[in-house]
Amino acid sequence: MSQSTTLAVQVKRVMIGSILALLLVGCDSLPPTRDLPLDIQSQPFKAPTMIPTPTNPIIIDQQATQQSAQAANCTNDLLFLDDLTIPDGTQIEPGAIVEKEWKVKNSGTCNWDETYSVRMVSGESLGATSPQTLVPARNGAEAVISITITAPSEPGKYSGTWRAFDSAGQPFGEWFSVEIAVTSP
Repeated sequence: MSQSTTLAVQVKRVMIGSILALLLVGCDSLPPTRDLPLDIQSQPFKAPTMIPTPTNPIIIDQQATQQSAQAANCTNDLLFLDDLTIPDGTQIEPGAIVEKEWKVKNSGTCNWDETYSVRMVSGESLGATSPQTLVPARNGAEAVISITITAPSEPGKYSGTWRAFDSAGQPFGEWFSVEIAVTSP
């Protein structure tokens, strides 16, 4: 435990002990039951304001402050790195359900969280739902985006293009796509 934390704990113990002592001393002079005066009962409760003093320091969570400052000043970006599954032009049987995965990098300064999404921006949905949650990733980290697709029943070439969106619904970064060729049965 740090010295400032130990000091804060000791100060709290002294304050609690002093308050309890005052309450116990004053108990003999109070009637057993006592209503609050009417003018106090009608007033809403207002919490006292903390005023920093040497014995009552206000401790600031610097990590939370830095994170909120970063969130306000960060930029979103996504770099497409690689198709991990189903390379462009892969032949798939009609109705097949497959997992398409792309390797990407969070090349911005913002951390992606559950408020970020990926959305289809053009082409065929191939049975995938849009939007989907973007995999959380800290800035500078690589991530894998995975979407389940279903091949159409008709033979032909199909493609769908996806893009990342921030929590405000703004697109960012490079797009990524899936291109398949559905074969005849």
